Amino acid sequence: MKVIFDPDIPEEIKEDILNAIKEENIGEICKFCGGDTLYVAHLGNILDVKCYECGHSYLEIELEEE
Repeated sequence: MKVIFDPDIPEEIKEDILNAIKEENIGEICKFCGGDTLYVAHLGNILDVKCYECGHSYLEIELEEE
Protein backbone atom coordinates (compact mmCIF):
# COMPACT_ATOMS: atom_id res chain seq x y z
CA MET A 1 0.00 0.00 0.00
CA LYS A 2 1.03 3.57 -0.56
CA VAL A 3 1.35 5.69 2.59
CA ILE A 4 0.53 9.39 2.96
CA PHE A 5 1.66 11.18 6.12
CA ASP A 6 0.10 14.14 7.93
CA PRO A 7 2.34 17.13 7.13
CA ASP A 8 3.24 17.67 10.80
CA ILE A 9 4.77 14.19 11.28
CA PRO A 10 8.56 14.55 11.59
CA GLU A 11 10.72 12.97 8.87
CA GLU A 12 12.88 11.18 11.44
CA ILE A 13 10.03 8.91 12.61
CA LYS A 14 8.49 8.06 9.22
CA GLU A 15 10.75 5.03 8.68
CA ASP A 16 9.74 3.64 12.11
CA ILE A 17 6.08 4.13 11.23
CA LEU A 18 6.54 2.30 7.90
CA ASN A 19 8.22 -0.58 9.75
CA ALA A 20 5.31 -0.79 12.23
CA ILE A 21 2.85 -0.89 9.31
CA LYS A 22 4.82 -3.74 7.67
CA GLU A 23 4.82 -5.71 10.93
CA GLU A 24 1.01 -5.54 11.06
CA ASN A 25 0.67 -7.24 7.63
CA ILE A 26 -2.17 -4.94 6.61
CA GLY A 27 -2.04 -6.12 3.00
CA GLU A 28 -1.94 -4.43 -0.38
CA ILE A 29 -5.58 -3.30 -0.50
CA CYS A 30 -8.18 -2.29 2.09
CA LYS A 31 -10.35 -5.23 3.07
CA PHE A 32 -13.41 -2.94 3.28
CA CYS A 33 -13.26 -0.72 0.18
CA GLY A 34 -10.39 -2.00 -1.97
CA GLY A 35 -8.37 1.22 -1.63
CA ASP A 36 -4.59 0.99 -1.94
CA THR A 37 -3.50 3.99 0.13
CA LEU A 38 -3.00 4.43 3.87
CA TYR A 39 -3.09 7.77 5.68
CA VAL A 40 -1.15 8.37 8.89
CA ALA A 41 -3.00 11.01 10.91
CA HIS A 42 -1.37 12.82 13.83
CA LEU A 43 -3.87 13.15 16.68
CA GLY A 44 -2.04 14.57 19.69
CA ASN A 45 0.21 11.80 21.00
CA ILE A 46 -1.48 9.13 18.81
CA LEU A 47 -0.78 8.25 15.20
CA ASP A 48 -3.79 6.69 13.48
CA VAL A 49 -3.01 4.53 10.44
CA LYS A 50 -6.17 4.30 8.35
CA CYS A 51 -7.43 3.72 4.85
CA TYR A 52 -7.25 6.94 2.86
CA GLU A 53 -10.42 6.06 0.94
CA CYS A 54 -12.91 4.83 3.57
CA GLY A 55 -11.25 5.82 6.86
CA HIS A 56 -11.09 2.33 8.38
CA SER A 57 -8.49 2.43 11.16
CA TYR A 58 -5.91 -0.36 11.02
CA LEU A 59 -3.42 0.68 13.68
CA GLU A 60 -2.90 3.26 16.43
CA ILE A 61 0.62 4.10 17.56
CA GLU A 62 1.17 6.01 20.79
CA LEU A 63 4.02 8.48 20.74
CA GLU A 64 6.20 8.92 23.81
CA GLU A 65 7.80 12.24 24.71
CA GLU A 66 11.58 12.16 25.02
